[in-house]
Amino acid sequence: MGRKWEYGDFRQLGCDEKGASGMATKRLARQLGLIRRKSIAPANGNLGRSKSKQLFDYLIVIDFESTCWNDGKCHRSQEIIEFPAILLNTSTGEIESEFHAYVQPQEHPILSEFCMELTGIKQAQVDEGVPLKICLSQFCKWIQKIQQQKKIIFATRVSDISTSEVKLCAFVTWSDWDLGVCLEYECKRKQLLKPVFLNSWIDLRVTYKIFYRRKPKGLSGALQDVGIEFLGREHFGLDDSRNTALLAWKMIRDGCLMKITRSLNKVPTKRNPNIFTRNLNMDQVEEISACNSNIHDPSIYDISVDARL
Repeated sequence: MGRKWEYGDFRQLGCDEKGASGMATKRLARQLGLIRRKSIAPANGNLGRSKSKQLFDYLIVIDFESTCWNDGKCHRSQEIIEFPAILLNTSTGEIESEFHAYVQPQEHPILSEFCMELTGIKQAQVDEGVPLKICLSQFCKWIQKIQQQKKIIFATRVSDISTSEVKLCAFVTWSDWDLGVCLEYECKRKQLLKPVFLNSWIDLRVTYKIFYRRKPKGLSGALQDVGIEFLGREHFGLDDSRNTALLAWKMIRDGCLMKITRSLNKVPTKRNPNIFTRNLNMDQVEEISACNSNIHDPSIYDISVDARL
């Protein structure tokens, strides 16, 4: 749990050791992050009426599709076969840009019948796709383009935002599987340099669970629970990403504050708790194109588990 709070900590917050009153105690507890306000969806459904001030001006939603099997065996070498990304404006709810690519698997180039039936992706589409190495380079160029157009930067950790001079952007996934497992371990196996800005993200599934105080039954079930019909085909990455963006926007309208839930970066020291940002430049694009460096192993997940469902 959290660290023990000393007398000096209470004094810094303007309280004595015992607290001035019950109200002051509750206020202190909220400041320390010990209790959360109960989130209640707007009853009248007016758009934006209860929309909270967001930390991030933009969200990029990602939902990979990968090779998969239904043969009862434990496969530890899933490869990305579809790489979509959706740029969502958190002020307007508009999708302002999209990236999409089919990726050619190298370790298991032939898709299983189960995989094609589940995702709707055909063998010819991945045969005509690009290797992950090239896909990452294309993705980085798309990121660089929207950075220049929207004037955004990526925050790898947010503790306090007190400036409006920059537009912050964060990645969103449905569970930690996409960035914490699938991409992380495929890049490690293939010795590809993963873009550093993909080391932090918002897990919308756990955010949904905390905010609405109920466990979602998959992405489609979560949408249904908030009155949104799933559009398109489930387990097709681009449609899943668009629907995840719809859900994120609904949650923002209901007052949910989007925050980073997972980071593979090292925890910053107490002396420097500010925002850590890293902007993409052409040197990074060239490094990604080279794709010839090892990455650190975070050792946080068993890759045999697909936690998206």
